[in-house]
Amino acid sequence: MRFIDREEELDILENEFERDSASFIVIYGRRRIGKTRLIEEFIKHKPGYIYYLASDEAEVLQIKELQQHVARFFRDDFLYNQDIHDWKLFFSYLKKIWPRNEKLIFIIDEFNYLVKNNKAFPSYLQNFWDTVLSKTKTKLIVSGSVVRLMVEKVLSHGSPLYGRRTSDILLEELKIMDVKKFLNVSFEDAIRFWSVLGGVPKYLELASPSFEDFLTKLFSKKSFFYREGYYLMTEELKDIANYLNILRGLAEGYNKINELANFTGIEQKKIYPYIDVLESLGFVRREEPVIGKRKTLFFINDNFLDFWFNFIHKYRSDIELDSLDVSKLKNEINAFIGKKFELLCKKNFGLILKGYSRVGKQWGKIKGKPKGENVYEIDIVALNDERKQILFGECKWQANVNAEKIVKSLVEKAGFVQWHNAERRESFAVFAKSFKKRLKSFEGRPVYCFDLKDLERIFKLGKRKV
Repeated sequence: MRFIDREEELDILENEFERDSASFIVIYGRRRIGKTRLIEEFIKHKPGYIYYLASDEAEVLQIKELQQHVARFFRDDFLYNQDIHDWKLFFSYLKKIWPRNEKLIFIIDEFNYLVKNNKAFPSYLQNFWDTVLSKTKTKLIVSGSVVRLMVEKVLSHGSPLYGRRTSDILLEELKIMDVKKFLNVSFEDAIRFWSVLGGVPKYLELASPSFEDFLTKLFSKKSFFYREGYYLMTEELKDIANYLNILRGLAEGYNKINELANFTGIEQKKIYPYIDVLESLGFVRREEPVIGKRKTLFFINDNFLDFWFNFIHKYRSDIELDSLDVSKLKNEINAFIGKKFELLCKKNFGLILKGYSRVGKQWGKIKGKPKGENVYEIDIVALNDERKQILFGECKWQANVNAEKIVKSLVEKAGFVQWHNAERRESFAVFAKSFKKRLKSFEGRPVYCFDLKDLERIFKLGKRKV
């Protein structure tokens, strides 16, 4: 796999390595995010390391494999040939042979599999750290994919290992400019791929150079991605039926709790714990209007999961029968990418236009309008409370956009937003692939137009944030 970005994470690891005392580093993040690849990059020029990649197998086999790794590193024939069946005995032997003044790296990757088979494993490791490793120059790295388990068993207050770590790294997805670099594609195509796959390195590695060709391969029952959404959830969650139904409901547009409850058949008061878990994993996000009080809306936050539920899971029967015509989904997929383009602009708004303290979406009801026509929605509203400045923004995943037409619509919607009406200073922004007609002002109010070339230039300057 190509290695892109991760400079900050490598700096953390290098700084820990340079310490003349022991280090305990925790690396965690979702499946396929590149944790092992980061570790490989860190150790490739290091002289002394023990790397153990745990597997989901019987505990006795896990002990045997780690035992052999350690024995080979220390050239310890006695350890290599011993028949050890429990962790306590294994760590007791390590206490006798572990070097006190040698700088070496000890890596336990996929830590979650060890805990899965023996919930007491963190206690054994904690004892080994407290009595031996903490007094040496060893750099202990523990890495795992099951985010909830890593937080609970390593980082949380209830873990035996709590308070021991010297650094922790939550490995996140690649940013949009790194996606572009990884795939060596245009900025427009980078947005398309990011909308479908997020910034997950393993997914990007499997992408074709042509987005259209990739979509054709994506909708195949032989595709790597066909069951990936299901695998991603089963690794993090137990009894996933309700979680699957909730995410399916969100994908179909049931974004309020009462709507989700009706769709899933789960009582409203019982659905919140499921939402909280999905939020903690980064699978779901909540949105509230920037101004006023409205019911909270919930959305699938993970780009790949969102696409998987909207398309792969939705059309799985046709995929199984090899009868899906991908060309007929073109408009639907384009609309999906449009929503992700809006999210990209909103998340990085502070980089695009500075001076606003609050940024988000705005929606509400219009008094006096019949049902079905009494709701307005604005993609982006940004506020500077101190200066009473308000900006209204619209995102269009379209080429040759007429900015004047968009701004006229925004002006109408702005009239429904109640916020310092008598004294506020308004401005407008339009984001699009390209413009047929740009605008600098409208009725004396500033207008900002950003096409893909503008955004790419801005994002290049602020690469670390996007």
